[in-house]
Amino acid sequence: MDRKKWNLGQLDKELASKIAENYSVDPFAALLLSKRGLTTREEIDSFLGRSVDTVDPFLLPDMQKAVDRINDAIFDYEMICVYGDYDADGVTATALLYSYLEMQGANVTYLLPSRHGDGYGLSDTVIDKIKSLGTKLIVTVDNGISAVDEAKYIKSLGMELVVTDHHLPGDELPDCVAVVDPHRLDAQCPFKDYAGVGVAYKLCCAIEGDDRAVKEDFIDLVAIGTVADIVPLKGENRTFVKEGLRSMNAFKRPGVEALVNSAGLEDKQLIASNISFALAPRINAAGRMDSAEKALDLLLCEEPTAANEIAMELNEANASRHDEENRILEDCTKLLYEDPYRSHMPVIVMNGDGWHEGVLGIVASKLLDTFQRPVIVLSNRDDGYSRGSARSIEGFSMFDALTACSDHLVMYGGHAQAAGLTLKTEDLDAFMKALTEYAYAQPLFYPSLSVDCKLNTDNLGLDLVNSIKLLEPFGADNPAPLFGLFDLVVDGVTELGDRKQHLKIYAHKDGRKNQITLMNFNVPHGVFPHKVGDKFDAVVTLDKNLWNGQERLSIIIKNTRPAGVDDDTMVKCVKLYDKIELRSKLTSEEIEFATPERPLFARLYTYLKKNQGLSMNSFEYMANKVCENGDNMCKVRVALLALIELGIVNYDTNGDLFVPEVSAKFDLADAPVMQYLSEVK
Repeated sequence: MDRKKWNLGQLDKELASKIAENYSVDPFAALLLSKRGLTTREEIDSFLGRSVDTVDPFLLPDMQKAVDRINDAIFDYEMICVYGDYDADGVTATALLYSYLEMQGANVTYLLPSRHGDGYGLSDTVIDKIKSLGTKLIVTVDNGISAVDEAKYIKSLGMELVVTDHHLPGDELPDCVAVVDPHRLDAQCPFKDYAGVGVAYKLCCAIEGDDRAVKEDFIDLVAIGTVADIVPLKGENRTFVKEGLRSMNAFKRPGVEALVNSAGLEDKQLIASNISFALAPRINAAGRMDSAEKALDLLLCEEPTAANEIAMELNEANASRHDEENRILEDCTKLLYEDPYRSHMPVIVMNGDGWHEGVLGIVASKLLDTFQRPVIVLSNRDDGYSRGSARSIEGFSMFDALTACSDHLVMYGGHAQAAGLTLKTEDLDAFMKALTEYAYAQPLFYPSLSVDCKLNTDNLGLDLVNSIKLLEPFGADNPAPLFGLFDLVVDGVTELGDRKQHLKIYAHKDGRKNQITLMNFNVPHGVFPHKVGDKFDAVVTLDKNLWNGQERLSIIIKNTRPAGVDDDTMVKCVKLYDKIELRSKLTSEEIEFATPERPLFARLYTYLKKNQGLSMNSFEYMANKVCENGDNMCKVRVALLALIELGIVNYDTNGDLFVPEVSAKFDLADAPVMQYLSEVK
């Protein structure tokens, strides 16, 4: 069940009207701006690009020290090594700073760590390698803020260090020439949310003394790294991405052009989502599957033929990454099928021998989308340790959770919604127990969608899409607007794609005649069970596509539910059913809410017999059909489990339900789940 909770915010139409009138903003765009909390002329002009946000680079801490030391190294022709990271942010930052310093006539080289051999950041082994190159000055990009011990080692070898980073500092800063990080506690810069490439760009602007030449040469790299690192697209980051996309659509460096062509985007006007879903994954694939230097070679390549060859190699790495993801996802699915207990834990923890560590974060994200709860995926290594990635949802900080369970961990780090961790494999059970206890002690958490506003189907049109595009680029902290369409009636459903994985849905608003067409892409089996005549609600995005030379409205489904369902009750049902599957202790109120009555069993059995082949994951849909109030999905899931336990209902390998011919009589009270509910009273 991929259902999220829908949060439909309140609109201040009077405020939106004032914004539209006072600041000459399109009325619908004004409504969306007010929903995002942008109400002053300064905020709106900045957001819409009417004014350019440019922060003086010397407001970043230690910037003058960094500039002075790097200029001395350039003048004295000392060897400078730019040390980056293996993700898209680190690769673009390395390409930018290395290229800029080379243009200044510096004696400069670069080094990227190996994800599998070196890990993130500086280490003694990496420092020794940098020393062997004849390096006098190391300049980090997208790392270094936590390199306290490593800075001491660098100094002991007679080298010097300049750190440029955007990650949060610890209690102690590295002892080095300069630490340029906008998140330092003593930082006075008005904007702090740069990606690593953004900090590297500000460094180059400071060395140059002017941002015009640096922008002309490198703003495309800044845009790619900024979008790829999912930093908030506000303030100067919006300027970076807007101007970077404008640059990329006008002229592309050979490496970027080859990357765009390999992604099949050569004839398209690039937008931020093209970076997120096409360009950045190919850059990241190099570091995930082998060496990130291949991606760096592409960005530095100036010869189109060579660039095309490298881009194709990245394509192959990206395809390998897909294959590895799918293999691990299949392993996880099999494990969850064999041990469904895991899928009802408040935090799902999956582990397997030899899983490729470079894709574990992506696998965790996909499992989170399927099971609607935080996920940790670990690879058991031959050395007795398990290492992996975690992904979480709003309302449950994974970093705080790992901190609370740190006694069972060797190493961990990250943020509220994404983290990495290492532990001894033998400690895995104890860690899972501690993590579960911690999760149960937290306030109720469940994934949600923020719906900007309801829309009437009569008002849908390309003019709305044009208004929405005024808010681009979309990304972190400025997502594409989501809209609610309510009380839609299904007129027809067409399956599309080689595997029938896409749906085209024809529907009309209840009480109205005009028909709309909605697209539902990559729909998991059973997620859209609605038949002709059923009423449903949908959360959608709006876009436009070109067909036979004509622009047409595209309505894209992001989530659906039976019409009129109460989402608070839905979440209550999901969480309570988890406790039942785990055989947890229940309150008397929970038992009463979850225990199905005999008439419900009869209605469910009759409905399933008449509708053979319904997916067993269509719990909410079934509840809407057989419950008197349509909301108590928990009772329906308990009743279905009982019928399956007794063999009255069964399911095939696809998870489709069917009612076998059974002659024997059954006592519903004999079902294990009903016995449990009776015994816990």
